[in-house]
Amino acid sequence: MAAWVLDEQRVWITPRTTAFKVVCEACAEQGVPFPSVEGSLAIDAVRGTVECPRGHRLRVERDGR
Repeated sequence: MAAWVLDEQRVWITPRTTAFKVVCEACAEQGVPFPSVEGSLAIDAVRGTVECPRGHRLRVERDGR
């Protein structure tokens, strides 16, 4: 039987943020120096995705509270 593992990083940004720079936790765990990733999300978007330079996917969520 196949097993599926969903390994996802999630980044929360404030309601008015459009550009951000965060640490890629997967790269940090692998010992990559300066494991940061930059991204942006349109002001009217609620969620999106960005990939680090090494291909790890980060989900971006806008905090609507």
